[in-house]
Amino acid sequence: MATCAMSDFYVEEDFENLEFEEDSPAPDSPNVAIESPASFHEISATLNDDESSDESGGEAIEHVEESIGQEHQETTTVPVHEPPKKNNRTRRVRTKRTKRFTLEDATNKSFEYVASVLQKLPTEPLFTKPFKNVKLALALSAVLLTFVADVRFAEFCTYLVTHLWHVVTAGDNKPLSYAQTLVTHFHSLCTNEELFHTWDSLLDSFGITRGQLESDIILQHTLDSVLELLLSDRNAVDLPTMQSEINFAKLSKHEEQVLNYVGGYIPSALRKHYKKSQNLTSQKYVDILNMWCTDGHYEGQYSFLQYTQEWINAQNRGKLFKPNAELYLFFRALENETRKHLNTALLGKYRDINLREFLIQKLTTKYLVQSYWSRLVNGKCLSSTESKHLFYVIVNYFVNIRIKAFVVVFIDLKKVQDKTLSRKGSKSLRKQLDQNKES
Repeated sequence: MATCAMSDFYVEEDFENLEFEEDSPAPDSPNVAIESPASFHEISATLNDDESSDESGGEAIEHVEESIGQEHQETTTVPVHEPPKKNNRTRRVRTKRTKRFTLEDATNKSFEYVASVLQKLPTEPLFTKPFKNVKLALALSAVLLTFVADVRFAEFCTYLVTHLWHVVTAGDNKPLSYAQTLVTHFHSLCTNEELFHTWDSLLDSFGITRGQLESDIILQHTLDSVLELLLSDRNAVDLPTMQSEINFAKLSKHEEQVLNYVGGYIPSALRKHYKKSQNLTSQKYVDILNMWCTDGHYEGQYSFLQYTQEWINAQNRGKLFKPNAELYLFFRALENETRKHLNTALLGKYRDINLREFLIQKLTTKYLVQSYWSRLVNGKCLSSTESKHLFYVIVNYFVNIRIKAFVVVFIDLKKVQDKTLSRKGSKSLRKQLDQNKES
């Protein structure tokens, strides 16, 4: 993920080690019907709707920003080996490995990629037009297909896919700008003189006479098509498929209204905190946060979200931060992803995992979350580094609130469950009183 230095942000604050590991192993999600996650009912009790207290908001933000600067520590669990009992078999624990699409997998299919693209060329919409250059390009591809059994053709396929692999993986550590990074590297590859020289050398070695225009058309179309096939195969292997099979409880009407309140509390606390700083970056953040506040009702295309403001309007005494529709949709995307993981049915999966870091990694790499965030900061006066920093601060703040609410509800449920347990094995009240007298 993105690594940001402290000098890029603020002098007074500690953001030295803003780093998130994207490739950390995530627990497998079972295909089960998950119980309803902890609601937002406990969140409203922990938040203060009176904005007159600046100290509590500042302390909360400082706690969030200090947690960002802490280095991630790997949790290692030392298993306790008990001596095996007599006549008992030793149990062997099997670990499931996560399958990944690697460069070796891509190069093994390089010949298949290029050959299939050339064979399907006559059926492509672009090459069905009755133009002279199109006909020359089709004739060139037909001649080139006669040399597919040659070793030089296979070597060129491996060379091409290897360079495209670097394009595909260039943005792996930049989830917020993956598409932009991919397009930038792909454009650099398409204009690489070494690639054109290798392509011309291949055609010259086969003794193929051609024009420069039809040669470039075939090469560019091959690059585009192979890149699409490579991305498709990689996503089919790397992207998790189990998550879509999980049934998690959707947000109720009341929960959406509380979520709207939380969506206003976080930027309100951030705005108080950044107003205390006099540097330029903090002033930018304050201006952005003010843009996200609305005093009126949702109108136009967002009028269907009007019901989410009923509770916050009832609680408002004139100082609450009312988030606009786009900010609310951003927090709703965060909550929908969080509900897939904060469930009592999955607690056993998180026994040896830092749940906070795991949730942050899931939320920051979610495409829908990134899309809503891009809409929030699009056209604003924030640089890429400033946008990423504010994004991680808000996600951290949301995760801290959400985990706290989940733990409180889980403890309350356990207390209720303990009251229903049988107390046959416990001491009677008289025995306890006698024991207290003796002591």
